[in-house]
Amino acid sequence: MAVIECQSELDIATVGTLHQQLLGALRTREPLEIDGQAVCRVHTAVLQLLLSLAIEARALNLPVRWLNPSPTLVKSAQLLGLADALGLSLN
Repeated sequence: MAVIECQSELDIATVGTLHQQLLGALRTREPLEIDGQAVCRVHTAVLQLLLSLAIEARALNLPVRWLNPSPTLVKSAQLLGLADALGLSLN
């Protein structure tokens, strides 16, 4: 299982690094877990990247699971109408 740990600031400066991590995780063809507990700020570009990941993972029949998504991450996704597509909810 591939695990991605999100940084506290998911902004335009970090999107490139996150993109490379997510691509690497997809290439393993293993289920993916994303730990979002540290996220205190998230930029729209990162949510778009995560949506692309979710779509690609579904096409490859790879499960993506969130570990402890922060309220900030969930609320940001909800504001853009992406929470369901990303599989994000507050537990």
